[in-house]
Amino acid sequence: MGLRKTASLIIYRFRERGLEVFLTQQSDEWGFPGGEVRMDSDQDYIELEPSKDSEEAVAIEGDWHEIPSLKQMLYEESGDLKERLKEIEQGAFVSIKDALKQRLSAGQVEFLRELRDVVADRNSVRDI
Repeated sequence: MGLRKTASLIIYRFRERGLEVFLTQQSDEWGFPGGEVRMDSDQDYIELEPSKDSEEAVAIEGDWHEIPSLKQMLYEESGDLKERLKEIEQGAFVSIKDALKQRLSAGQVEFLRELRDVVADRNSVRDI
């Protein structure tokens, strides 16, 4: 049984362009999927520091073929869940540099910068 917490879920992967993150379109802005996330001990999460606005986020490495199982980690009321799944279906992976150029909240920008630093430290990856 895993711990559940409400947080943004940042899905990341590595490609030729470097580090990419999965963004969803929410109204006129881009952001991260979120909701109640189950923190299983067998998943390799990166728990990011809460933002100045007390937003919380966790990051997990994933790709398109893993999106269906990542969707199952998000728990919300049935009405909201349908809308969240639509957002995920319309999302896209973008480079971290391009993600930072989008209209994101200050907290989301903090999460991306921390993720970039953590992943660089973990993997000694260049050109992120």
